[in-house]
Amino acid sequence: MGCDCAPQVADLFLYWYEHSYIAEGVGTNDPTIHVLQHACRYIDDLNVPNIDDNICESICYDIYPDELDIVPTNSSPSSTTFLDLDINIVDKRFVSKLYDKRRDFGFKVITFPNLRSNIPNKTSYGTFIGELYRICKSCTLSDDFVIEVKLLINKLINQKFDKSLLYSCLNRFLHSKPACLSKYWHCFNVSEFM
Repeated sequence: MGCDCAPQVADLFLYWYEHSYIAEGVGTNDPTIHVLQHACRYIDDLNVPNIDDNICESICYDIYPDELDIVPTNSSPSSTTFLDLDINIVDKRFVSKLYDKRRDFGFKVITFPNLRSNIPNKTSYGTFIGELYRICKSCTLSDDFVIEVKLLINKLINQKFDKSLLYSCLNRFLHSKPACLSKYWHCFNVSEFM
């Protein structure tokens, strides 16, 4: 009827294999069942923290059919990307920041509208505020938050957003003191983002 059901079908397909594997292992003393208690998956992206790569790969080959390509994306045992996050273990602590795989492409990807096009300005600046929340929630460290916001502002200025309006929106965001900013224990000033 005109809808794309591929994500839901993929989700159900993978869930069926995972459920079967867990159901078979629950009655046994198989330690891999307990290793998977912190696993999370979004469609076809699987994150299993605190597990050796070889063990994880072995478990994945046991769970999923041969037709499914298992492609590990972690760069080391203490670093991985999952969805739009770059997750690292630093001093026995999870540290995350925003990850945009489009930055790895060898060409420019346009991700925001050009304000010269026929779209309402208010909606576009509202999108900027939404991105500020996303960056704030994704970044564990304040330095990463500042870097990501600077990158976003520069990208939007190239898309013909008004620099003074962007900084005005940023100032409103910072002064509204959203809960996500409290983790930084830092009072930001707009000048830090210039």
